[in-house]
Order: sequence, then structure tokens, then C-alpha cells
Amino acid sequence: MSYRLVQGELSFKFAAAHFVLGETGCERLHGHNYLVEVQIYGEQDEAKNLVIDFLELKPFVRKFVEELDHKILLPTENPHLQITKKKNELFINFKPKNKNYIFPESDVCLLPIKNTTVEEFARLLSSNLIPLFMKYNNIDAIEVGVFEYKGQGCWMKRTRDSI
Repeated sequence: MSYRLVQGELSFKFAAAHFVLGETGCERLHGHNYLVEVQIYGEQDEAKNLVIDFLELKPFVRKFVEELDHKILLPTENPHLQITKKKNELFINFKPKNKNYIFPESDVCLLPIKNTTVEEFARLLSSNLIPLFMKYNNIDAIEVGVFEYKGQGCWMKRTRDSI
């Protein structure tokens, strides 16, 4: 028998500002109240009578959400964005349009992603969950959902074979 466990939506939320970057443009800085959900697919471990211990899963997701909460999210792997640190400030330049921002470093979360989209957030969180995923031999797949609001978001699924 296979199970699908759900952890999230009401438990995992973060409010953050971002802008999406492309070759020809940069959105205006704006924010969302994001929702995060994780689904685990697998067989019940007969010794433990569970698929995964929620007490192990929650801290992984909570840490991710807390790091992003009430921050300006910036992608460090976007070729169109130049980020320079001077003292306690980050100077941001969107190169194609020479659009500039200055933010206090403490207000920013730099993320190892190409853009601040729900797709990239889901990929990043699912990557962070791989060590926990691999610890449980009975888990077949994990899905991470990140939503800008209920009804608009992205799911990313990782199977054991795709890691």
C-alpha cells in the first residue's frame, strides 16, 4: 500500500519581496504572502508504522521558510544582476536597463537560484530535503509546492530515481 503524506500550507508561510528578471526587463519590486506545502509518497515503514516522522520533516521546511520570511529575495545566479556589498549595504544593478537598488544587507536573503520564481523556490527547497529523503528507504518521491497565493504556484516532484 502506498501513502501520500501532506505537510504544509497552513503551517509554512513566508512574506517576502522580489522581482523577476529577464533579458529585456525587470519587474517592479513587489511582495507576496507565500504558502509552502510538502507531500511525501511512499510505503509505511512497518517497524515505525509511518512513512516519515513529521517531527523530522517540519524543521527542514520551517528553516527554509524562516530564512526567507520578511526579506527581499535576490537570485545570485542570474547573469543580468550584479550584486556588490559595501559595508552593510548591498548595491544591486540590473545590467540590461542599468536599474539600481540599495538595500540594507540584513533585509536581504541571497539565494543560489537564477530567478526569484515559485519554480526556483520549489527546486531549492526540494534540494534541501534530499538528505532527509535519502535517510528513508521507504520514500518513493517528494513534492514541494510553493504558492504566491492559493491557486497560483508551482509543484516540483523528485523521485528517488531522479536524485
